[in-house]
Formats: sequence, C-alpha cells, structure tokens
Amino acid sequence: MERLRGGASDLLGAEEPPAASPRRARLHIVDRPALVLGSAQPCEAADRRAAADAGVEVARRRSGGGAVLLEPGRHVWVDFFVPADDALWGDDVARAAAWAGELWASVVACFVLDAPSVFSGRLVADEWGKLVCFAGAGPGEVFADGLKLVGISQRRNRRRARIQTMARLDPPPAPPGPTGSERPGRVVGRGRPREPDFLTLTARRRDAAVAALSERCGAIPAAASAVTGALLDALAAHRPNG
Repeated sequence: MERLRGGASDLLGAEEPPAASPRRARLHIVDRPALVLGSAQPCEAADRRAAADAGVEVARRRSGGGAVLLEPGRHVWVDFFVPADDALWGDDVARAAAWAGELWASVVACFVLDAPSVFSGRLVADEWGKLVCFAGAGPGEVFADGLKLVGISQRRNRRRARIQTMARLDPPPAPPGPTGSERPGRVVGRGRPREPDFLTLTARRRDAAVAALSERCGAIPAAASAVTGALLDALAAHRPNG
C-alpha cells in the first residue's frame, strides 16, 4: 500500500507505477476539499465561483462516472493497479472490479448492521447518476440498506487496469471509546449530499438533485483511520488471487 497526500489534481496526476510492476494499492489523502468531475462531464458542469468561494478545488479524473466531492476525513480513496498478466485481471469490465467490491464489502461489514451487497450488473445511471457518482450503480460498487457506500470506476488498457475506489464516510462526533462504538450495529450514515452545491444547476434542479441523492447516497459511520485500518487488515487477510 502506497500513501500519497496532497491536492486532488496533484494526486490524480501523480505518476503511475510502471506497467510491468506487480499489483499495487495506492491510498490518496486529500489535504483540502475538491470536486472531481468524471472524464465525460463538461467543464461547465462545475460551478467554479461557488467552489472558489467555499475553498473547493475543481479537478477531473480520467475515468468515467459523475462528480464526487472529496473532503478531508470524510472519505477513503484507494486505487488498485492490476497488470494484465495478474490473476485479478478480467477482460469483462463488468466483472473486473468484482474482487474489489468484495474486498470493500468485507470492510463495510465491520461498521454497519445491514449486510452489504456488491452490485454485479451493468452500469445503471439516470440523469442524477450521470451527474453525481453516488447516485448511480456500477459493477463492484457496494451498497447497504439500499444506499451506495463505495463507488468504483475503471481506467484500463491492454497492459493494466486502474480500479479507482472511494468510500464515503460519516465520522462519529467523537473518537470511539474503549467499548468500541464503531462496532457493527450503527445504521448507515445519511446526510445532505453536497455535490449539487458546486455544480451548475438551477435552484429547482438543485433541490431535485439533493432530494434524489439523499435517497441513494449513504456513508460508512466511522472515522477514516478506522476504515483505512480495516481495509489494510482485509488486504492482508484476503490476498485475492482471482
């Protein structure tokens, strides 16, 4: 597991491992908020004035999907680099991220009462799913209580796949005590999604987007340090071989 820290644009533009290197995981830690647009979203989708006023960087990733708001301490962002000769490689895009979803589902299960599920179908995205990543459903993505907790996108070529994953968090108001307040039993976090605040929308459409996203987007009720630790444990325990 590599760890990189910085602004979203710098992290997205960081040099990738050599194509011939073995599988690798990279944890990205943003030091300031950022709205990250998907590769197919127009630049005009971002309300740059609203973002600048709030101190939110606007960045773009090279994989598809809708916008994602990154906020320090409120997400865990990990990318997996898988070479084409690895047992985890898959030619079927819909199945290629299944192992990443199963890995994340084992992490999510540490913090929520409802058993998480991994979406196995093809991409499902209406107008809201195309606008905001966590309003749609794609291969390998993780849900609990009907809400999306982990988003996944891919960028691939003949030599390697880069599977980008992000878990949305709803950290507890205080660090867990000795009784372990972050054990399973807490409900999936719900809250007003903030992406529409920084997208170019009319007031009416923004209200509609917030309503739709509130019914689809969830969050793991845990701190980033706890979720990262559980992910590292899961990686060490599973060592997936395809």
